[in-house]
Amino acid sequence: MSIKERMLTEVAKSIEIAYALCNIFSRYSVDMEVHADINTNPSFKSNDALKEAMGYIMGMGFVFKAKPEAFASSSCANKVVQ
Repeated sequence: MSIKERMLTEVAKSIEIAYALCNIFSRYSVDMEVHADINTNPSFKSNDALKEAMGYIMGMGFVFKAKPEAFASSSCANKVVQ
């Protein structure tokens, strides 16, 4: 699996979980963010997936966050998709 495929697979799983939690967050008026384990610095390999991931997440109606603002992705993304 290429790094781009891996990043987009992680994004797809994050969106799936976000949709599962939407009703709970909506009930309490919490804005949803999806954090991508993608670096905004072009010198990192994960940056290859930045535009696609941003479009995917925003197209699904969520706020997009990438590194360094994506604290959740730094904490758990590598534990979900291996």
